[in-house]
Formats: sequence, structure tokens, C-alpha cells
Amino acid sequence: MAPSRSSRNSLQSVDLRALDYLTSPSANLLCPICHAPLITPVQTRCLHTFCSACISLSLERSLTCPVDRKPLNHDDVTPAPIMIANLVNDLVVLCPNREKGCTTSCARWLVESHVREDCEYATVKCAKEGCDGMVERREAEGDCVHEEVECAFCQGPIRKLDIEVHYKECPKLSSDCRHCSKSFPNPELADHKLICPEEVIDCAASHFGCSYSSRRSELDEHLSHCHFVALTPILQLHTERIETLELENKAIRQKLDLLVPPRPLPTQISGTNSSTTNDYNSAGRDMTSEMQDYTYHLYSEYEQLRSDVERLNAQIRELDVKQDMARFNEGLRYNDEMAGVRAAINGLRMQLHWLVASRRETGTGGAGSAAGPRSIGGSSVGGDGRRMSGMLYIRRHFRTRSHGANILRSRLR
Repeated sequence: MAPSRSSRNSLQSVDLRALDYLTSPSANLLCPICHAPLITPVQTRCLHTFCSACISLSLERSLTCPVDRKPLNHDDVTPAPIMIANLVNDLVVLCPNREKGCTTSCARWLVESHVREDCEYATVKCAKEGCDGMVERREAEGDCVHEEVECAFCQGPIRKLDIEVHYKECPKLSSDCRHCSKSFPNPELADHKLICPEEVIDCAASHFGCSYSSRRSELDEHLSHCHFVALTPILQLHTERIETLELENKAIRQKLDLLVPPRPLPTQISGTNSSTTNDYNSAGRDMTSEMQDYTYHLYSEYEQLRSDVERLNAQIRELDVKQDMARFNEGLRYNDEMAGVRAAINGLRMQLHWLVASRRETGTGGAGSAAGPRSIGGSSVGGDGRRMSGMLYIRRHFRTRSHGANILRSRLR
């Protein structure tokens, strides 16, 4: 005898953190750690509310409150007021099987029973005796879909559950390509669609703004002169940078959410909740004051760090200027010393030249004195004039050499 519908409960588990909500939950009902609606809310000694699992995991890493960093241990965590638990449990959520086709929405505290007992798209155990397979509840009343049958085309064994999928892959069946109208066996059709020359496709840079589309066989001509394709590496780099900045911005926003003071609760609520509301208002004001002090402290540290960085940058720039000036002055000094050395070398060169010339003139003069009786007075006077001009020449260069040597000595000192 097949089990009744009510006895076939689904074994599908429901992850409350993965649920989609019909409307965006209030920020006051979000956990500061996971940033999702509270699950089994608990309250700390410093009046902060967290998911029970989140705060337990946080305390295993650090015995401080994640919001204000005050000392905290497991004994300081107690269940949150029942009002907070009721508020988060009454939030309307969508069925976790909505992607399969379920359109049901209900309060969060009812979603598990909906999936377990009522959802037509939840998986349950097959109704046939001896079958351990799982099937959607809407298909559980019919024949067992796990029975094997013979394919009418390839005569291979397949399960009823897989008939539709098998027909798309059956090697004995062929299908026409909707682009080129050619017939291909089903296993080859998927590969052909990836290279079909008649398929109309978009430009490779369509996600960067190119609106061109054509048959695959004609696209290469467009790609050769498409400006968007040429800019693809740069645009891709900018896209990656934007994604990185968005992630950093999201992380910064999450940190700022911890520093934003909570909204004050309404000051007046009719009935017996007025005293509870006043307590929450008082706690909210205390939390606001504490968060303002903490924010001011962080801002002061930030300003101090920024001033230190600016001061270090100024000192680095000043050192760079001093080093540049020192190198410039050192270069000038070396240039002056080299000029003095060159002058001394030139003086020595001229002195050596004069000595060689004098030695030659001495040899020539000795030969002329042997023929003295035949020489005229003018030649003797000319020889003396050349000697006098040579002496003046060497004295002038000797003074230049001495001046260069003096400069060299002063530089070396």
C-alpha cells in the first residue's frame, strides 16, 4: 500500500540564510556580523543583538564585542527579547523552490513546514515500495519514474525520469540546426551550434558597447577594424579595477554599518509595550553616545596618521632637494679641480716643448759660430731676438703652469 500524501514529508533542508525576502528587511533586524536577518537572536551585555551562531563563532576568535570592542564572554550573551524574535520570524519570504516553479510566499517561521509538507516542488521519497529514489512531490502520485524502460529508437535502457534528457542525446535521433537547416545526430548538434557559420552572433566586444552583429562567417572582417575590440584589453583592465573598487567599497560600507548609530525606537507605543519601548529608547541613546565617542576616536586617529604621513612626505622631499644640491656642488668642485689639472698638464707640456726647441737651437747655434767670420751682424742679432722671444714665451707658460699648480694645491687641501 502506497503511503498517503501527508506521510510523505520532504527531507529537503531549508537554509534560512539563503532565503529571499518579499521586501527588504529593516536595518534594525539585520545581524551586524552576517548582515542578514537575525536567526535565533541573542543579546549581549552591551545591548547589541546578533545571530546566536554568529556571536558564538566570533567569541571563539576574540572575547570582545564585534561592535564596540568591549570585553565579552559567553556568559554575557542571553536570548534576545521575544519581540525581536517575533519580528524577524514574521518576515515574508519566498519559497526556496521558486526556481523550480513554486510561487508560494509565507512567514519565515512557516517556510520549513511548507517545504516539508506542502510544496509541490520539494523532493520526497518515491511512493513505490522498494524504491529509494527521490522525486518531486507533484510527481509522487503517478507511476514510479525510476523504473527502467527501453528507448524506442536506440533500444537502450533508460529511466522514465531521464526520457526527455535521453531524447536530446540519443545517437539514433537527428535534429535540424535552426540556423543552417542541416541535420545532425543529437550528440553532435550541440558541438555544431558552437561553430555554425550561419548563426547570427554579436561582436566579441558587445559587452563594451559594440552593437554590431552578423553571421559567424562574416564576423572576422568586422573584428579586424572594430575599435571596441582594439580597446578590449584596456577596457577589461578598467572593468577589473572597477570590480575591485566595488568590493573594497562594499567592505568599507560594511565597516561603516558597524559605526552608524542605531535608529531610535518610537517614543510612544500604546498598551503594555510603553515601558519596554522606553527601556529600548534609553538603551538606544546610550549606544548612540558610545558609538559617537568611538567614531570620534577613530577619526582622531585617522587625522593623526594622515598628518604623520604628510610630515614624512615633506621630510623626504627636503632630503631629496639637499641630496641634489650636494651632488651639484660636488660636480662643480670636481670640474674646477679638473680644470686646474688640465692647466698644469698644459704648462708642463709647453715647458717640455721649449726644452726640446732650446736643445735644437743650441745645436744649430754651435754650427753657426764655426762660420762666424763669414756671418753678417744681422744674423747674430736675429739669433738673439729668437732667444729672447723664446724666453718670454716660456716665462708666460711657466706662470700659467704655476697658477694651475696653485689651484690644484688649494683644491686638494
